[in-house]
Amino acid sequence: MTLVLNTLEPGDYSEQINAIFSGVNSEIEIINTSEMNIAQCIGCNQCWLRTPGVCAIRDDYESIVKKLVNTRNLWIVSDTRFGFIDYRGKKVLDRIMPMLNMYLTFRDGWMRHELRYHALNVGLIYKGNGNQELLEEWCQRTAANLGGRSLGVIALDKDPLPIEASHEIVPTDVTSEVTLEKHVVIINGSPRAKKFSNTDKILQSFTKGLEEAKTTYELYSLSNRSEWADARKAFMTHNRLIIALPLFVECAPGTLLEFLETLPTKREQPAQLSFILHGGFQEGHQLRLCEKFLESLPTQFGCIYGGCLIRGGTFMIRILSEKQNKAILLPYRGMGEYFIEENGFLSPEVKKFSKPEQIPWHFRKLVGILFKTVLKKKFNDFAREWGCTEPLNSQPYATKKRASLLSYTSRILDRCS
Repeated sequence: MTLVLNTLEPGDYSEQINAIFSGVNSEIEIINTSEMNIAQCIGCNQCWLRTPGVCAIRDDYESIVKKLVNTRNLWIVSDTRFGFIDYRGKKVLDRIMPMLNMYLTFRDGWMRHELRYHALNVGLIYKGNGNQELLEEWCQRTAANLGGRSLGVIALDKDPLPIEASHEIVPTDVTSEVTLEKHVVIINGSPRAKKFSNTDKILQSFTKGLEEAKTTYELYSLSNRSEWADARKAFMTHNRLIIALPLFVECAPGTLLEFLETLPTKREQPAQLSFILHGGFQEGHQLRLCEKFLESLPTQFGCIYGGCLIRGGTFMIRILSEKQNKAILLPYRGMGEYFIEENGFLSPEVKKFSKPEQIPWHFRKLVGILFKTVLKKKFNDFAREWGCTEPLNSQPYATKKRASLLSYTSRILDRCS
C-alpha cells in the first residue's frame, strides 16, 4: 500500500499531486492532514518505554499509525521554509516514532533503532523554495532510519525562486563585524518538558561555564509556549544567540521549526547565531545533515553563523543517575567557557567534541552484543520503573496473523545477527 500524507492546505496543488500518483498500480490513499488534529511530538519516549508502539498523545495521528502498519511506501507532501520542509511536514514525520522500538542495532554500518513492524520507503513532494540537495539527503537518511529506501524528492514548482541563504557557509571572524555582548540569549528548542529535557540538563552544565567566564545569560524553553513571545523579543534585541536542540528524525524538531517561522527575518543590527546540537546515537555523522541545515539559518535571520557544537550519546542522560551523567555533562561546562573565549563554536577544537564520527567496523560486533544484552536489560528495567507491562518490541496495531509472522521474522533476524 502507498500512503500519502498531504500537509498542504485543501486544494493547494491537488491536481498536480493526484497526477503524480495516477499511474501507481498499488493501492493508494491520500490523507489531507491539514484537516486533522495532529499535535507536535513532545519527545516523551512513552511510545518506546511506557506504552510500546502507542503514542502518549491521543489525537488523529493514531489513525495514521494504524495505516502505516499496512504501508510500504510513504510520501510526505509539504511546503518549505528555510530551504527545508515546513513545520507541518516535519510534524507528521516526528510523530512516526511508534514505528520503531527502543532496542538498538546496526543497519548498513549505522546505529539504528529496531523496526517495530517492517521497513518503510519514504518519498517527499514539496512546494516552494526547497534546497533540493538537502531534501534528497534528508529523505535518504529518514528512509534508511526506517529500514527502507528513498522514493525520491519531487518539486511541485517548476521554477522556484532561489533560496536567499547560502548553504556553503564560510567561517567568519564575527568580532570584526559584531561587537558581542557579555550576555547570551539561549533558546532550548527541545519540545520535551523542561523537567525531563536532556537539552535542559546539557544547558545547565553549559551555563555554568558561561558563569565562570563572567557572562550572563537568559534561557527560554520552547516546550513552554507561554515563553515564545519573550524568546522572540530577546532573539531580536540581543546579538549573541544560541539555539540548543536534539536531533528529531534526522533534523530539527517540528516545534523549533514552528517557532522559527514566527520570527522576523530582518534585524536592525547584526547578531551571531550559534547552535548546540545533540543526539541519542554516539556517532557524530548522524548529526551532519542537521548541521548543514543549521548552517543555512543565520543569514536568513540577518545573523552571522557562530558555529555548531555537536555531540552524540545523550539519550542515556534521562536513564542514568546524576553521578553517572557527570561524564556526559561535564564537558559541556568547559565548552561554555570556551564559547566565550573563542567567540563561538568555529575553532578546530570544537570538531573534536563530536567524536566518534562513526563506530569503527571492528568494534561494531562487540557493541552489537552490548545492545542485545546490557543495554537491552537497562531499557527493560527503566521501562518497568515507568510502569510498562508490555514487551518493548510489541506490535499493538498488528493483526494476530501479521504479529505472528513479524515475531517469527524478528527471531530469525536476531539469530542471523
